[in-house]
Amino acid sequence: MVFKKLFGGDNERWKGPKTIKKLFEKEFLHVAAQPKDNALDPKSIGNKKLYFFPIDHDYPGGSAAMHNAVFKAYGMPKQAAFVIGDPANVGTIVDVLKEDPLYDGGGAGSGFKDKIGPHLDRLDQSAEAIGSVNVISRESGKLVGYNTDGIGFVLGLLHEYPNCIEGQKILILGAGGTALPIAYEMSQRNPSEIVISNRTVSKAEGIAKLIAPFTNARAIGEDGIGEELDGVGVVVNTSNKGAQPNEKFSAFAPMTGDVEGDMAVTMANIARLPKEAIVADILLEPLTTTMRLAQDNGNRTHSGRFMNLFQAVPAFKIMNKLQDENLQTLMTGALD
Repeated sequence: MVFKKLFGGDNERWKGPKTIKKLFEKEFLHVAAQPKDNALDPKSIGNKKLYFFPIDHDYPGGSAAMHNAVFKAYGMPKQAAFVIGDPANVGTIVDVLKEDPLYDGGGAGSGFKDKIGPHLDRLDQSAEAIGSVNVISRESGKLVGYNTDGIGFVLGLLHEYPNCIEGQKILILGAGGTALPIAYEMSQRNPSEIVISNRTVSKAEGIAKLIAPFTNARAIGEDGIGEELDGVGVVVNTSNKGAQPNEKFSAFAPMTGDVEGDMAVTMANIARLPKEAIVADILLEPLTTTMRLAQDNGNRTHSGRFMNLFQAVPAFKIMNKLQDENLQTLMTGALD
């Protein structure tokens, strides 16, 4: 899929009002195919308020289905959809969303969470402190960024495995836009330490430094994953390894492109993983390669569907100012 790189450049000028419809016409955005209940015809956008979740590749996210289920239940003239775009164009995309009154908020998914913040009008304390945005709300005409990823992940994990963080060594794999909010929220639950692994060690070091006031925190390169699996209590994959388009790899090892070689490293590392450890994934595929290998090793696993649900309820309340005890029930049903 090819995206336009710039807007208003040497070969193309933006003429007329900046509208969501033109973002699709000029191929800055495409409607994602895989998310449930994501149908949107860009050519026939009417007067419904729109909630968009920009992502950098197609995957089966659940936020649109959950929001649309609530909109339908309450007769709200609104529609949510995942849209695919190039994060390099985030400034252009947000500039148009600000000007089109049909855009009423939404969120940010893969590739956009740690890039969209500077282009919004304001950040809530949660997003400003973490440097990552997953919720966008239009408030008095301004776009305001929030982050509910970390608390959503922790609430989902503790819902399935109560008291699984306190006193445990936590290993977080990846240092992208979701890693910091998760690391921060886990640091508030009294783990023995949190270790962040990433190919670019400096990014992991940045996260470790930010959460160091709350818990013992260290950063390592991916070549140290095997050693750090010794004695670990919870492993959290925040990378895109193990799911499309990287389903031939796992988060337990570096991804060099050598499928057989990388899998050999994975298996050697998994041999050091304690059987009682929990392996969690933030990815939404029903069974990622990382989770399948953990299950084969006898470990308990935790699906990204939990985080998706437990972050969506507070996100919906922020965007729609709707307080209702039935939200979680409606959203849970939308994921089935």
